[in-house]
Amino acid sequence: MQQFTTITRQGQLTIPKAILREFGVHGATKAAIRRSGQRIIVEPKRAFWSLAGSLRSRIALSDKKLRSARRAFAKEWPRRISRV
Repeated sequence: MQQFTTITRQGQLTIPKAILREFGVHGATKAAIRRSGQRIIVEPKRAFWSLAGSLRSRIALSDKKLRSARRAFAKEWPRRISRV
């Protein structure tokens, strides 16, 4: 699908809504821009903070179990590192 837009004197351009939706862009988003021959490539990039909640899990630990797991990890982790 080819669509046309205008680049303003300030270097701004508007990307059509259909294309933004296609790439999952909603609201303000960072983008990487690079040159490839005679083309300008624009790649939307997810900001670190936009990933909140994307790693949700069904695992639920009480505070007591979480503290216990942290202590066990703190004991085991140095041993694993020293083996490497």
